Amino acid sequence: MSRYFARIVRALVVSILGFGGGVGLLAFIVAIVIYGDPHPFRCGLNAGLGVGFVFGVLLVAVLLPLDLTAHLFLSKGKYREIWELVQTRELSCEGSLKELTHACRQALLAVPAVKSVSEDMENLLIRASTGTSWRSSGETIDVEINPTAENKWTLRCTSKPNSTNIVFDYGKNFENVETWSSRMNALVAEPHNS
Repeated sequence: MSRYFARIVRALVVSILGFGGGVGLLAFIVAIVIYGDPHPFRCGLNAGLGVGFVFGVLLVAVLLPLDLTAHLFLSKGKYREIWELVQTRELSCEGSLKELTHACRQALLAVPAVKSVSEDMENLLIRASTGTSWRSSGETIDVEINPTAENKWTLRCTSKPNSTNIVFDYGKNFENVETWSSRMNALVAEPHNS
């Protein structure tokens, strides 16, 4: 939860400095060129901080409630790592590697907006990527297959955003791993997943 608030503060600071800096520079130029103000730096600083602060507060006031409602709606009482951008789920399964790989592929294809699934059987890794939507610019979903005993496996699914500059994901990574997990449980419970 503390990292979630740190991301919000980071978004606020970046908005204030980024947008406000641009407005401040414009005000500085206008103060020099058009008005011939004797104190253009002070004029640019005041305009930049004022407009940047208003922009940052409005941005957070609009995007934060959208993100919070998406997270709380999708969680349905499952609050495990809900505020984190990178989501992880683990499952223990039995069966052959071929059956498990097929089930993992089918479970990944059930995730909304998946555009590709690839297998790296040398490293026992299955990777999927999702396309762009209004909620995100895309995610990468990795499923690691780790053997624990003969025909027993631990599967670890991790969903993370493609970009490291994401502040709000509107619960998309949480939805990805939960969809994979529930679909995987259903496929493993079936008598034959061929």
